[in-house]
Amino acid sequence: MKYMLFITAVFAGLMLFSCEKEVSESQSASFLKMYGSKGVDRAKGLVVLEDGGYAICGTDSTDQGSKMMLIVTDEYGNVKEGFPKYYPEGDENAGANAIIAKNGGKNGFLLSGYIEHGTGDDVDRDIFIVKTSADGSVNWSKSYGSSENEEALHAAEGIDYEFILAGYQEKDGEKDIMIMLVDQNGDSIPLSLFYTKPDESKDAAATFVLNDGTHYMCVATYNKFIGEGTDILVLNFNDDLSPNDRILGGEFDEFGKCIIKEDENEFVVIGNSNNTQKGNSEILLYQIETGGTDGLLIKNERLLATISEPGVDLMAERMVKIEDGRHALVGTRTSDGNADILIQFLADLKEDIRKTYGSGGIQEGADIAIPSKGGLVFIGDNGYEGNSMVSLIRTNESGDF
Repeated sequence: MKYMLFITAVFAGLMLFSCEKEVSESQSASFLKMYGSKGVDRAKGLVVLEDGGYAICGTDSTDQGSKMMLIVTDEYGNVKEGFPKYYPEGDENAGANAIIAKNGGKNGFLLSGYIEHGTGDDVDRDIFIVKTSADGSVNWSKSYGSSENEEALHAAEGIDYEFILAGYQEKDGEKDIMIMLVDQNGDSIPLSLFYTKPDESKDAAATFVLNDGTHYMCVATYNKFIGEGTDILVLNFNDDLSPNDRILGGEFDEFGKCIIKEDENEFVVIGNSNNTQKGNSEILLYQIETGGTDGLLIKNERLLATISEPGVDLMAERMVKIEDGRHALVGTRTSDGNADILIQFLADLKEDIRKTYGSGGIQEGADIAIPSKGGLVFIGDNGYEGNSMVSLIRTNESGDF
């Protein structure tokens, strides 16, 4: 089933960051909100707050450059006073890939991503994190980098340290997986992980990290040095940052996106595959079983499902488990040059109902969560004639308005 998102009229004029106040119970149960200015706004991360509202991070790009963007709303999707916020001040370009809400947002937010230094052809990209208070004012900001490029692609709260960042570091033009711990002041812990294995890997980047309480599960993608193509790599480690690994891969290029905990010592990895035989992109689900002391061993893995549609590209980003026991993943469905936000439901981790949200043009899904009162909430981008807005969509747990 496809839901039409009528955005053309919005883009015809100046795009605004505010909607009229809507506070009815029916409106809180389902809504569509869009946020943006005249330029390109892209959503990356979503968290549900203790007060029932939502916080969204992403990147705001205009002719003057790009900034990290933080949007905080009430439970109805109305932007709170004082937001959105943009970081950093000054002329440097930056963008956010992940958001953490401390104590449900009461103790502020951590945004992580990148910042660019330099001009023209001499630009270096470094890891950039910003810790804010609940009202979005900056507590501190830090950048970490070298003469080459680094970027944080995801972040989580740490076990013994405040935060853990996952991404990549570039060395001599090739990328290595980078995992970094930081303390409550944003200072990096001397122990960091620059992961160059498997031996045949050439380029690699960590795309998602999960804190399981006693250890971390990290999903990455790496390019094989011997032969062509990419595979999914799973790392399992604690704060010592000494990982066990497992390669997940088939005959096609595969890309790791995220991992969720399904049961004790059981995890599900979500990825995408470019099926060159069929000529389209597919969604992959792998099961990982851990064991040993503190669950630090990866014991078994198996392919649970391949989700595809003839002549259509399906791409997953994030997945959640909903109250009725099913799962819902968010991503993008692309067909005939148009892209829609995709919600794919899974029953017993097998393909179930599929729903899309769009109106022609480019709409892409980015993240998904469970609202405090149940149902689904997800974010994406809505593009039209070179501009793009952030969308926040709230539905019931079946994906209906």
